[in-house]
Amino acid sequence: MGESRITPSGIINDAVSMIGKMNDSSFPIDVFPNKIRNIILNMYEYLAFPIDYTACSMMTAISTCIGNTHILHFKTGWDIKCIIYMALVGRPGANKSHPLKTAFEPLFRFDKEQKEIYNEEHRKYESIMSLSKKERLEQGFDMFPREPVRTRFLVSDITQEAMAKSISENPRGICLYMDELQGWINNFTRYNKGSEEQFYISLFNGYMYISDRKMNTNNIMIDSPFSNVIGTIQPEILIDTFKGSKSNNGFLDRILFAIPEIQDKLYWKDDDIDMSHFNEWNTIMQSFIKMKIEHDEHGNINPTRLEYESGARQKVMEWQHQWADMLNMEESDKRRSIYSKFETYIHRFCLIIQLYKWVCNEGDKNCIDLDSVLKSIRLVSYFKNTALQICSMIEGVMLTPKQTELLEKLPDKFTRSEGLEVAVSMNWSTSTYDRFLKKATGTYLYHEYGNYKKAQ
Repeated sequence: MGESRITPSGIINDAVSMIGKMNDSSFPIDVFPNKIRNIILNMYEYLAFPIDYTACSMMTAISTCIGNTHILHFKTGWDIKCIIYMALVGRPGANKSHPLKTAFEPLFRFDKEQKEIYNEEHRKYESIMSLSKKERLEQGFDMFPREPVRTRFLVSDITQEAMAKSISENPRGICLYMDELQGWINNFTRYNKGSEEQFYISLFNGYMYISDRKMNTNNIMIDSPFSNVIGTIQPEILIDTFKGSKSNNGFLDRILFAIPEIQDKLYWKDDDIDMSHFNEWNTIMQSFIKMKIEHDEHGNINPTRLEYESGARQKVMEWQHQWADMLNMEESDKRRSIYSKFETYIHRFCLIIQLYKWVCNEGDKNCIDLDSVLKSIRLVSYFKNTALQICSMIEGVMLTPKQTELLEKLPDKFTRSEGLEVAVSMNWSTSTYDRFLKKATGTYLYHEYGNYKKAQ
């Protein structure tokens, strides 16, 4: 299992992992500190928030707060930011939007407060600018006062030019928050060589961004951009958007996908959730929000640098060697491209995990420890599986792990009712079973006159 479990924390982690599996989630919820996973489980229990959606939304919200305040220094010239592009994938009614909004609620409140401050400062600025230069000097104002900028964490429904401007005005970093990712993606996947798509590929790397467009009178240069992306999307829309050659330029490979194994609509619970869980999440987020971004004497961003402790570094190197072997054996260029991005994401996960352990008093931030690496490896495994699901959806049909388990338990020949008995024994609902039959028929099953037969 990668680490000893004969400890109190190991036993607890195993128990929490089992709870996640019982709740139709393959997300490794024990990568979170006890405070956060307790919130996630209670939101599932009382609000029917799918664990995968809540966990991935919270991780992205935390990453947004970290922004450029901290980086992971791996080698000379190789500094890693915790930039995340996240998509919550699910059928209509899968309850994607509520977990997303709840996780980001503290940032919405922060942005609202800052908008009020900005409005007041802009009114003062306009009042000063209405004066003549002589009147400004006589009243103690600068002759050319600087226009105030709006401090914020979140943007939405934004053009490429406005996005670049928002990033330049918020050096700590921002997040493009879209309840529906379809609108964002459609803007630049309609054609294979769209500049907006390349813009977001560049942002993902966090490298210097320069805009010299002819129509842009205020050319922008951003030394160290930080921008996350998160939103929801339905599988059919995702497949339709990236079918054919549109998935071959590497953009899709940069996105992490949260996909619960079972997406049935859950029943409402009569009991209400204790408000203390929302308060606890807000307290955790406030600790991140209050982290300051440092600058050097020249005004350049000067983030806190974390490095791997020796054991952690050895483990991440060992993982990379195994990962490279797997990648080299892969014949599909598409899957090779998917796998290669996780050599970037594993460092980003390590940084996020180390910092939220520190905020929750389960670790320090002097360095990246071995525990954070082991948890990051588990996250890579989860997101690799969901990425392969998306890849197979675009290319054809792929069963989820639970669907594969059912297929293996079914006899070689069976009727619908006989198969339903097996599905019910696995705690499947009738509607979920029927969707499985529809999905599997033609590829994994043959169907004729009410009888099913496994494909050989």
